[in-house]
Amino acid sequence: IIRTLATLDLETKPNYWLTVCAQDQAVVPLHSCVQVFIEVQNENDNVPLTEDAVYYPSVPESSPPNVKVLQLVAEDRDIDLLQQISYRITTYNYYSSKVLVMDNGDPQLSSTTRVVVQVEDINDHAPEFDQKMYKVQIPANAKIDQPLF
Repeated sequence: IIRTLATLDLETKPNYWLTVCAQDQAVVPLHSCVQVFIEVQNENDNVPLTEDAVYYPSVPESSPPNVKVLQLVAEDRDIDLLQQISYRITTYNYYSSKVLVMDNGDPQLSSTTRVVVQVEDINDHAPEFDQKMYKVQIPANAKIDQPLF
């Protein structure tokens, strides 16, 4: 029986060659050796990950609809079909989304990342008052920086 001392990982080392020898206990010992090839089987053992857990892209407030804000890229260290990645927005509002990143394994492994879109003010509106005129009486003993209303 050949046993491993540690977990084998296909992505780190895909195969091993061993030389197994046996020797008897005779006065004139006899021995024999054989080469053993071990091929590590593929497993879905790596979670797909984005580079950052949270992204903060920004977009000018005057941007047209469907403007590209962010290209989200994930990586899965598995090989072959197990490294194929799909994306799904799991929660969404106008400024913050949670994205689920999934691989193609069975069982399917996944991770999440957040995208928080910051809308940049382009200062295209002049300040406005609620009323055209305000009437305020200021006490003679008013202090500097005292609110008037």
